[in-house]
Amino acid sequence: MEKVKLRLYQLTVFFTLVSLALSLITSGKQREFFYFAIYASIIGLFFERKNITFRPFSIALPILLAGMFNFAWYMLYEYPHEGMNIYNGYLLASKKLILGSILIFYLDRFKSYISAEAFQRYFLLASGIGFFLASAYALWQMTHGFERAEMGINRATISAYIYSVLSLAFIYGLYLQKKMAAYVAVGVLILFSWVIIFLTGTRAAMGLYLIISTLMTLYHFRKVQLKTVFIFLGSVAVLSALSYNTYIKPRIDMTVNEINSFKQGEDDTSLGARFSMWTVGIENGLAHPLGQSIENREKWTGNYVTDHPHFAASMIYINVHLHNEFIEKYSLQGIAGGVLLAFVFISLLVEGFRKHNTLLLMTTLSLLLYGLTDVILLSPEAGTFFLVMFALCTIYRSPRLGVR
Repeated sequence: MEKVKLRLYQLTVFFTLVSLALSLITSGKQREFFYFAIYASIIGLFFERKNITFRPFSIALPILLAGMFNFAWYMLYEYPHEGMNIYNGYLLASKKLILGSILIFYLDRFKSYISAEAFQRYFLLASGIGFFLASAYALWQMTHGFERAEMGINRATISAYIYSVLSLAFIYGLYLQKKMAAYVAVGVLILFSWVIIFLTGTRAAMGLYLIISTLMTLYHFRKVQLKTVFIFLGSVAVLSALSYNTYIKPRIDMTVNEINSFKQGEDDTSLGARFSMWTVGIENGLAHPLGQSIENREKWTGNYVTDHPHFAASMIYINVHLHNEFIEKYSLQGIAGGVLLAFVFISLLVEGFRKHNTLLLMTTLSLLLYGLTDVILLSPEAGTFFLVMFALCTIYRSPRLGVR
């Protein structure tokens, strides 16, 4: 029986790592292996039922609560509808959070089945394969007429978010090798990743990638030699200069123009529409603190825009989402939804700091910051990817704390 339990855990880890590696190559296969991992974890929990404990705290709990709350809201407002409708994205996201929490709980509770050293090797291999395949895919697309690198997802923005976190996960795996050659490779990979992110044309990722990678590095090492810092910053400066006219300046000019247009009452731009969506989303939450349906949000927003026509672009996306994780929750699920989402992020960050889990902190911070300009958890590909990352984060043991 013990061998069966061991093999089930190993199989679950294998499926989860394969899902990670395929994140930007084929979303269909990524999703399949994600569910394979969940099925294996459910079977594993059945065999481990006598050994299941709910202490110490697991990050699976807040994720499960978020999924259950989403599902309850869905059942409350979708019930009168039939067939495919605008609520289905929320249903799929809810199911994924609930099932993902089972995978996270299983991998967390029974990680003694795999040694820290073995897992680090497997994680480095899976993240490395995923990173290099995605990078090659992006370069191939740009040499074959693509305007923006999308990789295996048809939305360049979501691809950029996933790619940046996948890159940082691979880099962290290299840090754990504690070899000078790995550290040198990291410097090159950070710059290379930044170039690939340029190719996606995603401003949020372009701006945040270096910040998050720097914070991750400082937190992991606690102190870095000044010589290394100067070399890296010099490399960034050179790369920025080389890329400025082609990639950076056009995005800066676009941002300035969109802000100026919004100030003049024109919001039919990428950034202007976001400003409008955030404004009407907050107003919706203030008007409906206990939550509301999607139809009611659209109707209320239509009336609001009639009186405030400079927010008209918000109506284009009102039945998609409001491009901010917190505002989307607040506008539909009221104060309770916003508070619960905050609880999820606070729980993940506290657990990351408590266990000195750099990988968990980096993943959570990325989701939090990118969620300020998009709704990541409603994306099928991004939602799956971040749940996979959280599941794998739980297996890591901090070198400073030993095995826990």
